[in-house]
Amino acid sequence: MDPHPIPEDLNVSLTRVIEGETEPNDDVLVAELLRTREDQRNQLRQQLEMDALLRLEAEPAAEAFVEAVFDRTKGSADDEAFLQRVKRALPGSSEVSDAARAWSGWLQWRPLAAAVTGLVLGTLCTSVVFAYAAPSLGKVITLLQEGFESGPAPLVTGVPLEAGKWSGDYTEVVREQLGVKPASGKKMLRFLRADFEGKVKPEGSYISDVYQLIDLRPYRREFADGGAVVQLSAAFNAFAFPAEEAFGCSVSIHALNAETAMNGSTRIGEILLTDCLAMARNSRLKMDRDPATWQGLNAELRLPFDTEFLLIRIGLEHSNKAKRRVTFDGHYLDGVRLTLARRAQLP
Repeated sequence: MDPHPIPEDLNVSLTRVIEGETEPNDDVLVAELLRTREDQRNQLRQQLEMDALLRLEAEPAAEAFVEAVFDRTKGSADDEAFLQRVKRALPGSSEVSDAARAWSGWLQWRPLAAAVTGLVLGTLCTSVVFAYAAPSLGKVITLLQEGFESGPAPLVTGVPLEAGKWSGDYTEVVREQLGVKPASGKKMLRFLRADFEGKVKPEGSYISDVYQLIDLRPYRREFADGGAVVQLSAAFNAFAFPAEEAFGCSVSIHALNAETAMNGSTRIGEILLTDCLAMARNSRLKMDRDPATWQGLNAELRLPFDTEFLLIRIGLEHSNKAKRRVTFDGHYLDGVRLTLARRAQLP
């Protein structure tokens, strides 16, 4: 629980700001929050960095833009200085328009309003500066890069209902073992079992899955026109298992609306398949027995305009029916990456 909750009257002001229907004193209240809440300033900065990388041609330009906006929101730069920094940061911009000047006064408070309410409007970025740099086809942003080097171990509670955390069947983060070295770094994820804590009727389970829920609402503007795709990639490896055994791996991407992602229905039977907006899956039906080689797998999905969340699934299964069981003796995952890119639709 937040030890310093935002007062209700300020939340009301934030809502009006979000909807573009401000009343007298709303801007003063939100500007004061900006000055006093370091945690929300940090959240704002992180969001702007992600948003800027989606729109600007080069990382240095994105960084320069974020620095300019962040300094402006802290009140450490006046309007004219801010506009000049934006002009220098944006490739190909020859002048700062009157519309940008008109919007510059909002920069003290509107971005934070979006951040603290958990909504990423991007109104600032669209109206003030990104008119100079439309979303670029081929520009890629990494939504997830996971090598299991740090952070908490995955939960073992099945399909997650909270974004940003790994969850699924029993796994553990390990270092080199059984002749298998991590694909990169010093750690990797080991599949242990094909069931999770509290699973109903675990008997007969032979597929081990891990999932992560990704909140895409901050990037809705990037794919509302059907112009973006996401790509999931992962690397698999195993010890030198007996020749009579066989294992397959798979990766899946499910596009979901917020209700389906959060209401628990994705944990029920085939609901994930029937209620998703779209999905993509790729399988490798046979893993090799060489612990020195990591085998890559990827899947790609064009995002429906109403996508709000992605659920990624990475799975391992016993392919030989005669040898199926709930446990796995030495199978590993590393190098998980999820990217978002604008790409023209096929004619």
